[in-house]
Amino acid sequence: MLAEKLRITSGQSGPFGGGGDFYEVAVDASGCVSIVLADVCGNGPTAAAFVPELRDVARAQLARGRSPGIVLAALNQLLASAERATDRFATGLALRIDPRSGRVEIASAGHLGPFVKSATGAVHALSLAGGGALGIWPGQRYAETTVRLGPGDGFILATDGVTDALASADDTLGQLGLVERLRRATPGDDKALCATLLRHAQACEDATVIVVQRGWSPIAGDRSVQGRIATASSADDRRGKVIAN
Repeated sequence: MLAEKLRITSGQSGPFGGGGDFYEVAVDASGCVSIVLADVCGNGPTAAAFVPELRDVARAQLARGRSPGIVLAALNQLLASAERATDRFATGLALRIDPRSGRVEIASAGHLGPFVKSATGAVHALSLAGGGALGIWPGQRYAETTVRLGPGDGFILATDGVTDALASADDTLGQLGLVERLRRATPGDDKALCATLLRHAQACEDATVIVVQRGWSPIAGDRSVQGRIATASSADDRRGKVIAN
C-alpha cells in the first residue's frame, strides 16, 4: 500500500541571523500541515524586534487550527493595533495542506508566490486573491485560494532577500529570475535548491526559502501522516535543514 509523504526543507541567511524573516510549521489533529512565512520590512535587529510577538500569535492561531486567512488577519491585527504606534509592516503567506488529498488552502498578505514546480518540471507563480500587507490597516480580511498539489509537485516559498537579488530592469521583483532558476533545479534535491537560492541572496538582506514537496512513499499499512511530520520553526532553523518528512 502506498502512503503519501510530505517533505519540507528550509534555509535562512542574513547578516544577523533570521532578522525580520520567520516561519512556523505545525500539524493539526487531522494530519493537515500549516505553514506561515512572514517578512517584516527592513533587515537585521530592527526588523527582528517584531518577530517574537508575531511568532507567538502565529503559533497560537495554528494551535487552534485556524485557516490561512484567519491566521494572517490575526498577525495583521497585532501589527496594525493603535497601541503599537509603529510604521512597520510585513508581507506574508499562510498555507494549510492535506498531504493525503493534496488540497492546499493559501492566503497572501502582499507576498510574492508561492511558486509551483510540477512533477513534469513546469514552473509558475500562483495567482492569488491576496490582501494588503500586514500592519497597514486594522480589520483587513485575507481571501483564501484552494489548489491541488499532485504527487511529485512542489511549492517554493521565498522572501524578497532571495528575489531582490534576481531582479533586473525587466523583472523588478525578481519573480521571473526565480522561476528560471526553479526550472533549472534538479528535481527532488530540495536541500541543494535551498542552498542555491540562498547563495544568490544579497549578504545585507534577510532571506528565507521553504520547499514543500508532495510525493509517494511505500510505507505498508500506513494511511496517516501523523507522527511523521514535526512541528518546526525558524527559531531553530539551519540552512538546508529538512524540517518535515
